[in-house]
Amino acid sequence: MSNNQEAVDTSAIKINIDKLEGSDYRLDFDMPDEIVEDINRRLKEGGYDYDDEQMTSLLTKICLDEGMNRLDKKSVWGPKLMPGTEPGKFCCDSGFLFSAIVDAIPTGILDQIDSIPIRRRKLEVTNELIETELFEQRLLFGSRESFSGEVAYGDEVTCNATLTVDGNDTPEFAIENFKLRIPKEGQLLAIGTFRCDEGEQLRGASVPGTISITLSDQQEKNATLVLEVTSAERITPCEVDEILKQYGTANETLLKAQIKLSLQRNFDRENNTIMRNQLFNYLAENITVPVSQRIIEGHWEDMCKGELEKNPEQTELEEDVKNELQEKAKTRTQRRVITSYFQEFFDLVISEEDVQHQISDIAESRRVRPEEVQEEFVSSDKMNVLGNLVMEKKIFDSLKDKMVFTDAT
Repeated sequence: MSNNQEAVDTSAIKINIDKLEGSDYRLDFDMPDEIVEDINRRLKEGGYDYDDEQMTSLLTKICLDEGMNRLDKKSVWGPKLMPGTEPGKFCCDSGFLFSAIVDAIPTGILDQIDSIPIRRRKLEVTNELIETELFEQRLLFGSRESFSGEVAYGDEVTCNATLTVDGNDTPEFAIENFKLRIPKEGQLLAIGTFRCDEGEQLRGASVPGTISITLSDQQEKNATLVLEVTSAERITPCEVDEILKQYGTANETLLKAQIKLSLQRNFDRENNTIMRNQLFNYLAENITVPVSQRIIEGHWEDMCKGELEKNPEQTELEEDVKNELQEKAKTRTQRRVITSYFQEFFDLVISEEDVQHQISDIAESRRVRPEEVQEEFVSSDKMNVLGNLVMEKKIFDSLKDKMVFTDAT
């Protein structure tokens, strides 16, 4: 179209808007044939030869843009074709008709919040914690040799790890070729983001072989962590001088100061994650948010499909698994709506710098290079997860004036 032409008068498009259940709205569009002809003529005069499919796409976009403008509400998931209806179809000598459904971000959520109780942990980085971390560093740079027999603190095993909650056919997770460091007494057993205080069942076990660890009160049920250990290494700790050389640190006193700072940062990182979860759990339990059942069902179907793909031999999920996934889908949808509301209310945006800072934060917690973390999220097409983490941090900071903190050791 020519730049000096007047814009198409979209106010002549007939749009009927009806409120549906939850946060959904129905929009019925009727673009008169005069507008269709006008748009088609302008395109041809501008040298654009659109086929029927391209015209249909353009007319649909024009209608949806005008419809969202009249609805005057922001959407989380955007407009979709109304289920059970036919999409619009371009015809040069007739109008353009179709119906859409769209969710709307609710209003007034902040008005429902008086104060938010947050339990904040405190940590004193003691000499004992510093010495423990120093020993972990000595193991990290120590010498290794293959080993079979009873494992002890400091040994590292390569295993296939599977966590299964009693009564569920599908595991909570299944990780292959995971390298697991045997924890000492008082340390948590860590597999990815999973943590448990069952290292005692691991120490003294014979490897290679299968180790079964019983967990209590996992999601209010018993669970079993199975480690199929394929190999093990016994690590001889290096001398402190080797660590100084690896890090380019001048002396042991400075190294311990750096360890103390790192331990505090790691604790603060974990504590902030716990507090953010407290915030969103509180919001989910204490505010009323209209949520589209259509969106919940869509998430639920995707989650069910994902569970079935984990076990190709399974054709149908158990009812309790379906019900559990239904609750997870509802919680996920509600959290997304709440996040979108506060993002809109506080006018929060995510910059590339924010994302890179999040990548560096994760890399520091895992003791890996930021490039490895970025590659992990890019290759799995989950960069949006990093954005979600950034946004939740920004929402937490924006709501601090509503929080009442209680300190706990």
